[in-house]
Amino acid sequence: MHRHSTVIQKSHVELTEGIGSLRIKLTEAGRGALESQRDDCGWTRGTLYIFMDLLEDWLCNGWEWVKPEDIGALTSAPILRSPAGTLYWFPAYAVTCEIEEMLVNGEVVFPRAS
Repeated sequence: MHRHSTVIQKSHVELTEGIGSLRIKLTEAGRGALESQRDDCGWTRGTLYIFMDLLEDWLCNGWEWVKPEDIGALTSAPILRSPAGTLYWFPAYAVTCEIEEMLVNGEVVFPRAS
């Protein structure tokens, strides 16, 4: 493991803060929770709400979901703020879905916002 990384696991996802990015990895419980949100027609509710549910343990313990307009960002991308104030975002939001990527790859990477 890179010496500048911090890995902490909660029930649905494991977060790893590295140099320049945040890796969000599904746990087995998270994969089950995510798969339960799919049916024959796709996602059972909005993907933003599903993603927030996966991050609930983190959002209740210092991490924040940031509305782009609250920081003057000209995007609709999901943005997370770490307890230390570091911002991470998902710039590919317009072409791929972060939870689809997690389900397929087991993880998604949010680059550090500049």
